[in-house]
Amino acid sequence: MHDAMEQYWVWLSSVEGIGPKRFYQLLSEFEDPRAVWDACLMGMTKSLGAKTNAKLKAACTRSYFEDLFEGLDRQGITAVPRISDCYSRLLSETTDAPPVLYVKGNADLNCERPFSIVGTRTPTRDGKRAAGEFAERLALSGAVVISGMARGIDTCAHEGALKGGGRTIAVLGCGADVVYPPENADLYERILDKGGSIVSEYRPGTQPLAQNFPARNRIISGMSVGVLLVEGDMKSGGMITAGYAADQGRDLFAVPGSIYSLLSRAPDHLLTQGAVPAVSEWDIPEYYRWAARPSKAPGKRTAVELDDVERRLVEPLRSQEMTANELSVETGIPIAQVNPVLTMLELRGIIVKMPGGYKAAVQDI
Repeated sequence: MHDAMEQYWVWLSSVEGIGPKRFYQLLSEFEDPRAVWDACLMGMTKSLGAKTNAKLKAACTRSYFEDLFEGLDRQGITAVPRISDCYSRLLSETTDAPPVLYVKGNADLNCERPFSIVGTRTPTRDGKRAAGEFAERLALSGAVVISGMARGIDTCAHEGALKGGGRTIAVLGCGADVVYPPENADLYERILDKGGSIVSEYRPGTQPLAQNFPARNRIISGMSVGVLLVEGDMKSGGMITAGYAADQGRDLFAVPGSIYSLLSRAPDHLLTQGAVPAVSEWDIPEYYRWAARPSKAPGKRTAVELDDVERRLVEPLRSQEMTANELSVETGIPIAQVNPVLTMLELRGIIVKMPGGYKAAVQDI
């Protein structure tokens, strides 16, 4: 439910041609959106220009006002104005916060421990794994994972948060009722089913135009206490988000990568500029004291007994995921021998099967 002033914030923001910049210009001229409504009725908004003024005048009717909120209700979308208690306090403190956010799902955006994970749309296998594991650990530490639901790292971050049983927030570059990319339709629904939120500053029905995405990145960082960049090149959207984060005074973290990989250039550059290295899924929860990694008691270490073939297969899985065929090539062990050994190792809990192959579940071997 909105109070009267919140309704006028939503109304003014909904008018075509009234973007954030013009919205705040009007507030500086007329004090609040209700005063803009009154000025419009009296023909005192001609400074907007003929085209925008005509659209404002057409929207300055009781029928438009009522249809606006009835339409949002039918679509299951909540409009959260900046003056609402549900609006992110962190985002509200930034200089270019959207006047209104449109939300599907949980409309309370003042969540505890909000943290963002971003990166390239074309990640490596290790990048996918890192995004998922960092997000899962953050969720298990009580954090809310925020990302953009784009292909690649964003998707892995949301998936990891859901795996950890946590809430996750997707900030879109289109309307909150538009699923983009379309292959994430199932993820979109699971985010909502698990108490998460789909957020956008764009009006319902807005299509995913290229120019929308850089602007939405300021919301991802603005809602968060910190941002982790997993992979990306120097011109990636992740670097745009990192730039906003720096301007907004947010903590910056980066996963180090190979100096020979194009996708490591952005995170490695951030590290040279003072970003906090993230080399373990526990690094971020420990940084904020949200959780502490379990310590091994002296004398409690349990040895895992492996024969020579098992050890040769498990060793490379300690650092990366690999398929059975890749392991066969790496170790020189025939594939016919590799498959049954992997099956036994999985049954013993020494390795686990992942979407991209196998990885070691036990590091101390």
